[in-house]
Amino acid sequence: MSEWEVPKDISKKTEHESENPKIEKENLEHIPIAKEVLALFEKLAGENKFVERRKLEDEQGLYLWEIEIAQEDGGITEYSYIRKGNYKERGLSGGSASKTAIHVTYFDNEGMPISGHSVCKLIEGKWIDTP
Repeated sequence: MSEWEVPKDISKKTEHESENPKIEKENLEHIPIAKEVLALFEKLAGENKFVERRKLEDEQGLYLWEIEIAQEDGGITEYSYIRKGNYKERGLSGGSASKTAIHVTYFDNEGMPISGHSVCKLIEGKWIDTP
């Protein structure tokens, strides 16, 4: 497994983190901010242009972000960021995520999903690729 580097100028502190150190110690799990996820999407997309499909936030910050890259054959490559958590009450298909991760799904030219897999997961504050 290799580790994904996030640009050093991106603060790992979320917009929703408390300034209170006591609360900080209770919430040890890092929640990526949009800039961090965007940097990963840009790395995954390379030279390809992408469009945002859906971006959802709650009181803790970003929990779902999907982007699409159009392919020459008419298909679409979709990258999807999801934060660890239970989203059944929000009506999110799949309902929950055991780890914060980015997944890829490939769609044919008729919009049918044909394959996909996990790309990377956030483990102990570091993005690790998941072959």
